[in-house]
Amino acid sequence: MTFRKQMTTSESGKMKIQVIRDHLDIVKLQEKMSDIVFDYLDTSNNYQKAMRELDPLYTQVTTFYKAYITERAGEIPSSNTYWHLFIDCCAKLCYFLASSIYYSSNELQKTPEKVEQLLTVAALSLPSIEQEENEQLLLEIFSLYSEVVEDEEKITSLRHAVLEQKGAVKQCLQQFKLFVDNEITG
Repeated sequence: MTFRKQMTTSESGKMKIQVIRDHLDIVKLQEKMSDIVFDYLDTSNNYQKAMRELDPLYTQVTTFYKAYITERAGEIPSSNTYWHLFIDCCAKLCYFLASSIYYSSNELQKTPEKVEQLLTVAALSLPSIEQEENEQLLLEIFSLYSEVVEDEEKITSLRHAVLEQKGAVKQCLQQFKLFVDNEITG
């Protein structure tokens, strides 16, 4: 029995994140995402490049989660440390991808609903919203969401839904499952 799936190369030639014992390597995912955010969002505002680099990570994460849930007959994973880190990473990945799409103005014209969906799932799947780092990120998510949506009722509704679930990991994993189910059909 193999406990480690080998790293594979995607169509774009970039390395995929390893899956070890049916779990995505969260440390590598966080490192890769942090590198992309630092290199292309924080320091250079190269939103197009960030979008191209984040999109394969997003695809891999959503595909992995969909397959994981499907293999377990739709059951949401337990709220252990691994899944807490996983959903935290997924929420941030969705936010950074939405941000890079939004600030790549030509892409926004093609996909404004995609940005809205990514920001919505980022807000609803961000765990531990009482922790300072995630509380700050949540404010950034709502700020960008307000720019994109420009509908006070929708903004208030999302804010209320997020505060109601209080960043509970199980709820966040459920929200991400609902999103992934709609995002990836089949």
